[in-house]
Amino acid sequence: MTCGKALIRFGRSLGLLAAFLGCVGTASIAQDQSTTNTAVSKTITVPLTVAVSATNDVQRVFVGRLEPLRVVDLAFQISGQILELPVSAGEGLKKGELIARLDITDFELALARAQASFDLATSEFKRSAELANRGAGSEARLDTAKAQLAQSEVALREAERRLAQTRIEAPFDALVGRIFSEAYSNTTPAAPIVRLQDVSEMRVYISLPEEIAALARTRAEDFSITATFPAAPRYEAELILREFVTEADPVAQTYVVEFAIAGELDFRLLPGMTANVVARLEGSGGTGSVVIPVSAIDTTSAPEPRVWIFDESNGTVRPRTVRLGLPRENAIVVLEGLAAGQRVVSGGWWKLTDGMNIRPDVH
Repeated sequence: MTCGKALIRFGRSLGLLAAFLGCVGTASIAQDQSTTNTAVSKTITVPLTVAVSATNDVQRVFVGRLEPLRVVDLAFQISGQILELPVSAGEGLKKGELIARLDITDFELALARAQASFDLATSEFKRSAELANRGAGSEARLDTAKAQLAQSEVALREAERRLAQTRIEAPFDALVGRIFSEAYSNTTPAAPIVRLQDVSEMRVYISLPEEIAALARTRAEDFSITATFPAAPRYEAELILREFVTEADPVAQTYVVEFAIAGELDFRLLPGMTANVVARLEGSGGTGSVVIPVSAIDTTSAPEPRVWIFDESNGTVRPRTVRLGLPRENAIVVLEGLAAGQRVVSGGWWKLTDGMNIRPDVH
């Protein structure tokens, strides 16, 4: 009886042990399957594209506006009647030429009064100084005469200055853009008389989108910029970068770039005319430039752009820094860092890591 009970207990123990071993085996298999699934999940599917050789120079055309080097509105600093206004709109002026003159009668009379007061004060000062040196005059009288002389000298200089302000002369070689007043009319201080345009150097203004503005600012030497003008057929001018406005237009998100026209200016061109600006960016030597989709550029690698190159020998991808050129619709030119025929990831690069295995998307 005792032996029977012992055998029953032994049998139950064997059953429990077998059940335990089964659970352990099942857990081990599940863990192996999970590890296998994790390894498989690290291989992701991404689209690939082939870099194509850029056989032609890349260029973009922009509409620009021709403007003078500077525009100045000239005005009298005193009130008076305009007696002479010998200029007309569109006329060219040399530096120092007369533009407008006021009636000087009142100002000449004021200068004569100031000169007379100055002469009287000078004489009075000399007499007071002579008397003081001989002990016949007081120091107080000498001080008063000295103060009156100083005041009369200031009044004389002011009268001379006001007389000089009755003339407006060209401060530089200029083109008369507009006339605001007429001869024999009365004018007041700061009321504009004429508008002058400095055409010693003509400027061309264009607005660049942000992706091209970044290239133009950092690699201006790689660009060849020329301009043609509808108003001057068969005339083409080379442009030189002068200024780059770093504040973007709040609506269009573009940047204003200012160029100067190099060489001789065509006489047919006037401020405000339209210019067709052509920006060319030539490929560099070596392997040559290539074209890839814009979507292949890894934008998370700022400030240096990069692409993910697919290695067909082992099915992995690695990042590579590239130098970009101008965009072409939905594609962009790569000047350095990539050769024609290489395959790059064209989408989903934000999920990649260096050396990761990927599966090309065949669709």
